[in-house]
Amino acid sequence: MGHWGNYSARYVGDANPNRKRHVHDLANEKRSCSIHGIEWAKNIAPFQTKEEAYASGYKPCIFCMPYEPGAD
Repeated sequence: MGHWGNYSARYVGDANPNRKRHVHDLANEKRSCSIHGIEWAKNIAPFQTKEEAYASGYKPCIFCMPYEPGAD
């Protein structure tokens, strides 16, 4: 899938405080992921590792990270 941005990080999260804090795997992005909406709203929070995202309070996306514990 194409992105608007060119990210050096593999994982991106939604930094909007009014939405659920999901992290997405750009290497396994699915059409159901909301990455384009996050980009459009300029709410991208990049992470080098999924562990870094989890430590920041993010949960894995059910679509691009379905086998991760806690995927929502």
